[in-house]
Amino acid sequence: MASRGKPAKKEKLTTNEEFDVLDVRDVGKEAESLLRYAKKYISEGSHSKQLAVGGVSGWITGYIAMKIGKTIATAVGGSLILLQIANHKGYINVNWSKMNKDLDCATKKLTRVGSDPSIPQMLDKAADYLDEQAEKAGRVLRKRTAGKSSWYGKLFGKKASDGPEAFYIGFFGGSLVGLVIGVIF
Repeated sequence: MASRGKPAKKEKLTTNEEFDVLDVRDVGKEAESLLRYAKKYISEGSHSKQLAVGGVSGWITGYIAMKIGKTIATAVGGSLILLQIANHKGYINVNWSKMNKDLDCATKKLTRVGSDPSIPQMLDKAADYLDEQAEKAGRVLRKRTAGKSSWYGKLFGKKASDGPEAFYIGFFGGSLVGLVIGVIF
């Protein structure tokens, strides 16, 4: 296991105040080694262990995402309601003629930029590059999965790699369960 950080040092200032200084230089290395250890532990484990770890981590991720989403939705909705109340009470006055003029200028600018012939060429180049990368990835995956089968292949009749597919299935299943529980509670 990784070692703990160095104990806090006391520094004295001229005004006789003491401050604790925490040395956090090794925290990044410690976290990285912990993540490497966890990855090795999960990838070398059985499929049921991968499924369990994936399910639990997915559930936690989904639950936290749901709670954060509720908080953000409440904050945005509340601020919109407050803005509407302020507008109704007369605290906010909108200069609609200036706003319409600015929107017309923005529309004209977007029309000019949208008719620029270099944009479709750039998009075509990006699409070609992404197609090439997808083909390369497909070739690599076909080489790795040729002749291999796992519990996933036995269960669904398809060939898959012996990699961490149980972790991914558990993660996505756990995420869905976490989202459902987050909505309910």
